[in-house]
Amino acid sequence: MRFLYLVFSLILCCQVSCSETSKEIKIGFVEGLSGPFANIGEVALRHLELEVEAVNRRGNLPDGMRITILPFGNKRNPQEALLAFRSALEVGVNYVFQGNSSSVATALTDAIAKHNRRNPSHPVLFINYAALDPALTNEHCKRSHFRFDADVDMKMAALTEYIAVREDIESVYLINQDYSYGQAVAGAARSMLKRKRPDLSIVGDDLHPIGRVKDFSPYIAKIKSSGAQAIVTGNWGSDLTLLIKSARQMGVDVDFFTFNVGMTGGVSTIGEAGIERVHQITNWHANINELTRNNATLYRIQHPDVFEDAYYGSVRRAVRMLEKAMIESGSADPVSVGSALRNMSLTDDTGLVSMRGDNHQLLQPLFVSKLVRVSPENGLIGVESSGLGFKTVAEIPAEKTRMPTTCQFE
Repeated sequence: MRFLYLVFSLILCCQVSCSETSKEIKIGFVEGLSGPFANIGEVALRHLELEVEAVNRRGNLPDGMRITILPFGNKRNPQEALLAFRSALEVGVNYVFQGNSSSVATALTDAIAKHNRRNPSHPVLFINYAALDPALTNEHCKRSHFRFDADVDMKMAALTEYIAVREDIESVYLINQDYSYGQAVAGAARSMLKRKRPDLSIVGDDLHPIGRVKDFSPYIAKIKSSGAQAIVTGNWGSDLTLLIKSARQMGVDVDFFTFNVGMTGGVSTIGEAGIERVHQITNWHANINELTRNNATLYRIQHPDVFEDAYYGSVRRAVRMLEKAMIESGSADPVSVGSALRNMSLTDDTGLVSMRGDNHQLLQPLFVSKLVRVSPENGLIGVESSGLGFKTVAEIPAEKTRMPTTCQFE
């Protein structure tokens, strides 16, 4: 009898353990958490952790489920990312979050699609919060991939609309990182500026190794000699901050039009070198309206260890739409959740956002803003205790960001 009691107890414990495990939704955060851009990956992870904590506190997921985040470093390398993905599968990850590299995103997109074909009983959904290569929602689209930031073409279309009406700008210089994302930025800038401002001259077009340039003065010397009045760049991290600081040090007083100056450390590193000169195109910043200012202020009070940087809006939307999809589908199954995400809409502090069903690209308002000094008089709030913040100079409604797509899901 004692033996039978022990066996029964073990079976009961196993059932309870399995029940608890089945209520755990595992998100694998496959991101660059080491190397020169580690701080950017770490901040995105912190945003994800805080949003997931809020979801778990609300307790609205089906059957009392809770989300757990498991970080996996990928060194911003596609092969390392694939190894990380295999490790994530071994511990039962259901969802993969990534955004800090389009080449990594492309590798993960293929690997996840292949895994899902071979393992239909354990599907995985890819939540892309910031990898912007347009191919990911066009010729390289996969049913298991959803993007929550605007892609390069969408952002460049918005940015060039603003540049097109700046009659004081007659010449621009393009400088970008030499990989799929940077190449896409350069290509979109060339084609869109030519169409919208045929009188504007592109006086230079450089690609440089990503994360390896410690001294941008040779590039700035070329830009200075070209006579360019503005620089268009998709650079991010130290590749952007060093570029802007080098321009200031060498007396190159031009406008910068960027995608990523709002990342953690960007404004505080650039400092006054960027006042009234540095612009960004983004889906969120703290000074869009009173609601975004209030939300940013509250976020800083509640989480003084993290700044609501350029990834904040995309990560927050991704988690909140994921939560909504799980509630509406009554399931955490990635296939059911993916079906619910298609054509889903959500209203947040910038307005209505909606997921396209034909290519899984989120449509959202976009904002061109410039770096200015904040003061009680202008009512703006600053970035990273720098005394500087962003002021919106142009707004593009969500529906106007829609681009044609060549996506055909298998």
